[in-house]
Amino acid sequence: MQTMQTMQSLHRKRSRLGVLVAFGLALGLSACATKDARWVHEHLDLTENYHAGTKTLETPKIPNTGAHQARLRATARTRGKNIGADIELTVRAEFKDFSFLDRVSFASGRVFPLTVVKRETEDCGTTDLSLCNVLEFVTVKLSRKYLTTKRMTGFHVKLWGRRESVLIFVPDYFIEGLLSRMEGREPQIAGVTTPSTTPTTQTTSTAKSLPGSPAPPPARRR
Repeated sequence: MQTMQTMQSLHRKRSRLGVLVAFGLALGLSACATKDARWVHEHLDLTENYHAGTKTLETPKIPNTGAHQARLRATARTRGKNIGADIELTVRAEFKDFSFLDRVSFASGRVFPLTVVKRETEDCGTTDLSLCNVLEFVTVKLSRKYLTTKRMTGFHVKLWGRRESVLIFVPDYFIEGLLSRMEGREPQIAGVTTPSTTPTTQTTSTAKSLPGSPAPPPARRR
């Protein structure tokens, strides 16, 4: 009799454990599935520079960019004559050797200024720099009007260098998440847009121009 009760107790404990595991998996899947405009809206990084009179909103890292990192960033000026906000796409590109990114083009034919922030060799714990990857930091200035037209579709942007190029897709929900926070409203939730082309790094010798992309302007240094 006692043995039977012990077996029933173990069975109940296993059943509870199975329920808890299933519940945990459901929560994990739910968290993965809810990266929409509201998620971006709630996870924006806000910083303020009181002395400069600026406030900055920055999105989390844009997904599917490979070894590179990209974010949308809005900087608002709260004092002075030029009150307003600038929006940029910030990119941290990683290569085996310097690509010297200096131009940008859009599939829609739009051209925006590209600013080279800095180029540096990453710290990889060795004095042999040939074993270390290199990093290039650039920003692309975007107009709010342009982003408004792309908040339901997203857009592709291509950064060009002497050796390689980088293709990045900015999803619609990242744009809507940032714009809704800037405008002080609730984000409009839409399905996650999957890029038609996976972001890649291409060599300049084999890379082809995006359709309808005019010759982009030279880069500006900060």
